[in-house]
Parts: sequence; structure tokens; C-alpha cells
Amino acid sequence: MGVTIMDETFEALVRFPGVPLYCYNWDCYEWVWKNPRPGEYDYVKYGTLLKLAREIWVPSECTGERTTQWWGLQNWSVVLSACPYWDHPNVRDGGYALCCLREIPDPWWGKFEGCCEELGMVYKTPKHEKTYEEYQDLVAGCTFLCAPLYELSTGGLSLMEGYYLGKPCLISNSHWNGARDYMGSLPGVRYFEHGNIQDFKNKLIEMYENPPKLDRESCRNFIINNFSDKEMVDDMLARIRETM
Repeated sequence: MGVTIMDETFEALVRFPGVPLYCYNWDCYEWVWKNPRPGEYDYVKYGTLLKLAREIWVPSECTGERTTQWWGLQNWSVVLSACPYWDHPNVRDGGYALCCLREIPDPWWGKFEGCCEELGMVYKTPKHEKTYEEYQDLVAGCTFLCAPLYELSTGGLSLMEGYYLGKPCLISNSHWNGARDYMGSLPGVRYFEHGNIQDFKNKLIEMYENPPKLDRESCRNFIINNFSDKEMVDDMLARIRETM
């Protein structure tokens, strides 16, 4: 259960009383409370539902911390997300930096585009406006992927999708960017000091002009072994057994 189907979940709890509820809380960012978009989900109501859960699963430690911060709940456990990795017939270096994140009211939204333009770097930001096939080709053709935002529950699954194809990644080291739970200190993964715009520019140029060379097979095996659907389901089943 997540926020998008909470009304259906409330109904299910009425229809099937006594069935234990496990919630997967994907994200609840600071901007949801301080700068919500028009028509944003009712996260106060969502908290009422979360309080009925036997356990709340989160995709990263920082999302768990937000769960405690906003709702006072501590019965959460990290279950890393699966990602829909795929092979591509034309993996290449197309000479552009890529940020695949959805546009949200994050305080660092726009910094990637602005810095790339200032530095004369070619970049692309599809913002979920492409077909899936177009999106896949953009990832396959980039020089590197970037996840620069202040708060991201996973850092963006595009990081894992790209890494599967041997793409290096540049990530914010913000405490609220969950990418470290997924990418850690992998070869080809670099971090910039969040809030330090000059460090961000320096790291962008380094990645653009001298991108790390990765062994694609090693990258592929890492993603398959850690972020398959089966791995995620096994982790969920282990948590259910632990909490029964």
C-alpha cells in the first residue's frame, strides 16, 4: 500500500478486518509539507493509515527518518526497491549529461540545467515526458547520469537503470538523498558536496570531460543481484516472517 491508493486501502481494511497491513512508504519529502503542489495527496490522512500498519517499509534510511519526523512512527524497515533494468542495442557515449528526475518543488531543482548551460555542457532532462522507448535510448546514450536534488527517496531509479548499462553517476551527498543506500561507493559513482555550487560545477566538468570507464558486465551483475523483483519480494517476505 502507498499514498496513491490509500482510499482503496481504507476500504479494504473495512472489508477484511484483522488482515495485517504493511505499507510501502515511497517518499514524503520536506516540500510536501512546506511547499506542496496544488492537488497534492493528503499526507495527514495518509499518516492516519500508516499508523494502522504492522510495519512500514521504506526504500531508504532517510525516508524512514522522515516517517518518524512527520508522523512519529518508528516501526519502519528499509526494503530496497527493485528497478526495471533492461538491455539496449545501442549503448554509446552521446556526449550529454542526463538528469531523468521528475520535476518537483525541490530547492535544488533547476541547478543542473543552469550549471550545465553556464559550463557549456550538453545536457538532457526528459522530465518523464518521453515514451518509454525514447527514455531508454536517452539513458543508453548519455555520458553520465546526475541526481542533484536535496531530497530523493532512492536517488532516482534511473541511476540503477543507467548503471546496469555501464553509465557512471554523479549524486548529491545530501543526507536526504537516498542514492547512497543503493549506489554506495561503487566504481564510477561520485558525489558532490550538496549546497556547494562550485563543487557541483567542478564535478560536472570532471564527469563530462573524463567520465569513469566501467566494466559493463560487472555493473550489470551488480544490479541483477541486488535490485531484481525477486530480491525485493524476498526482502518483503523476510520482514513479514520477522513481524508475524
